[in-house]
Amino acid sequence: MRTVRSLRPLIAIVAALAGIFLFFYRFYHNDMMALKGFTAGYEAFDRALSELSAGGTEDADRRAGEALAGLRARASLKLSSMIRNEREAMAQAAAIAELSERKLASLRAYQRAVRDQGADADGLSKEVGDLGRQRRAACARFRALGRQRP
Repeated sequence: MRTVRSLRPLIAIVAALAGIFLFFYRFYHNDMMALKGFTAGYEAFDRALSELSAGGTEDADRRAGEALAGLRARASLKLSSMIRNEREAMAQAAAIAELSERKLASLRAYQRAVRDQGADADGLSKEVGDLGRQRRAACARFRALGRQRP
């Protein structure tokens, strides 16, 4: 009886420390899930964009629009300060979503110009390529901030 009473403070301290650890671990886990979710959204958009640029069907266009909407939703992630550079990672995610939106709009305009045999197809082709390079560079930066493999 006496030994149980003498262990109560120790048990309380261990329980409090475990509670604190689990509290902060939950924040870190949620941050990592948000980063992985954004990366998955980016990859889904990238696949849909590749499909659209290869085929250009209405179904591929619809899927690219849906993937962009998902990417934009995941780009509004809120990270706690449990990872380094959380503000920069959130800003980079928003920049990726914006670049992705511009790339999709440029690709659609390029495909329209090619279909209608417009004179500005060459300029739009260069713009699509430039936006693609900027988007890939921004994604590489985001993954470096979130410590995820490319």
